[in-house]
Amino acid sequence: MIECPACGGKVTQKKVDVERWWHGRLVIIEGVPAHVCQQCGEMYFNGDVASEMEKIKRAATVSGERFIQVPVRPYRPAHQA
Repeated sequence: MIECPACGGKVTQKKVDVERWWHGRLVIIEGVPAHVCQQCGEMYFNGDVASEMEKIKRAATVSGERFIQVPVRPYRPAHQA
């Protein structure tokens, strides 16, 4: 059993979706193998996976990619009386 360095919880292998920013654009990488803490949710990636995510993030647009639109809103606290 692998122990989480952050909280000491049990770490298991899962496939996760990862968000990365590249030149002001959000890139979502699906199905990334990760070690995930069952207690705190912290995710860890081995070196090969991290390198591959960098390559995917930096890759030019690929034909057939899916795109989503996400609203971007500024933080404006409500006026308190």
